[in-house]
Amino acid sequence: MNSRPDQNYWKYAQIGLELAVSVLLGFWAGYWLDGKMGTSPWLMLGGAAGGMAAGFYLVMKELFRKEGE
Repeated sequence: MNSRPDQNYWKYAQIGLELAVSVLLGFWAGYWLDGKMGTSPWLMLGGAAGGMAAGFYLVMKELFRKEGE
């Protein structure tokens, strides 16, 4: 078990940041591609959805990771 209770807060803050960053990166990549290809807003929405899926994958991977790993 963790020796300091604030270590759990940082762990959950990291998980939230991973989700937010993955969604924002997907959104930005789609926005940029929309500007290049003129497909607005479809690639932006697809990028945000892909980023959300990747973020949820990272969240689930982190939450179900065993303590000793």
